[in-house]
Amino acid sequence: MKAANYLFISSVLALPIVISIVPEAKADLIVCNTSSEKAYIAQALYSKNHWSASGWTHVFSGKCETVILGDMRKTSAYIYAANDNWEPWQLEEKKTAVFCLQQSSFEITNADGQCSLDMIPKTFYKVFSPGNYDYTLKLR
Repeated sequence: MKAANYLFISSVLALPIVISIVPEAKADLIVCNTSSEKAYIAQALYSKNHWSASGWTHVFSGKCETVILGDMRKTSAYIYAANDNWEPWQLEEKKTAVFCLQQSSFEITNADGQCSLDMIPKTFYKVFSPGNYDYTLKLR
């Protein structure tokens, strides 16, 4: 009886230690392109009291790419998707915001401000992960 009590108590005391070393789940944003066209993805993220935007991640037809690494539950993020002709994908039922971008590779700090002459204001769509798992956005 003493051995059973000892075993039970030791396992209960060890439980918080096991729980505390489990790493926090990440929820990266993955974009999958199910269309027949190549997609170009730009993203806007809120960090350190300002919005920054960058691009471009290329997502080929029938492929998936990780666009944002990190915990999407704690990240304010928006994306813009365009095809080879720079026609934007319409992502229905998503909140939108306007950010500055460029057609060549870019990184812009304060991307939600006034766009300079070499920047283009575009409508980005809000993305988030509702849980602890990777969030996959499918372009059709």
